[in-house]
Amino acid sequence: MKKENLHNIKQSGFKTPNAYFDTIEDQIMSQISLKNSNENSGFKVPDNYFETIEDKIISKTQQPKVIKLFNKKTLITVASIAAMVVLFFNLNPFKTQVTFDSLDTETVEAYILNEVELNDISNLINTDQLSQTDFIDYNDISIDNYLDDIDLEEFLDE
Repeated sequence: MKKENLHNIKQSGFKTPNAYFDTIEDQIMSQISLKNSNENSGFKVPDNYFETIEDKIISKTQQPKVIKLFNKKTLITVASIAAMVVLFFNLNPFKTQVTFDSLDTETVEAYILNEVELNDISNLINTDQLSQTDFIDYNDISIDNYLDDIDLEEFLDE
C-alpha cells in the first residue's frame, strides 16, 4: 500500500467486545475452578487394558498370505533360461568352419557366375609370370565350347 493511503485509514477492522477487559479475569478464573472441581471426567480405562490389548488385536486380524520367494516353478524357469544361455555359447552355430568338402558344386558355380568379376580374377594373376607360350592356340575348338564341356568337379578334386 502507498504511504498516503495508510494515513487515511481510521479503523483497523478489529474490534473487542464491550467490557471485554473488565470481565476477562472472571471468565479465566471460572474456567480454572471448573477444571479443578471436575477432575473425574467420566472416562476410565479398564483394568489390565494395556496388557491385553495386543493379544486382542492380533486375534482379530487375519494372518497375512505368505508368498514363497523361491517356488518350484520359478526355479525351473530360471534353470531352463540359464541352460539355454550356456548351450547357446557352447554350441554356437556361427563358429562352424567352412571347408571345401562341405561345399557342393552348385554353390561354387553359382558364386563364380554371380559374384566373381573378371577384374577380380585378373588382380589375382601375376602378369610377370605369364608368357605367350603358356597359351595354346585352339583353331578347331572354340573356347566357349571347351568351357562348356569342362566339369567343375574335376577341378575341385585336384
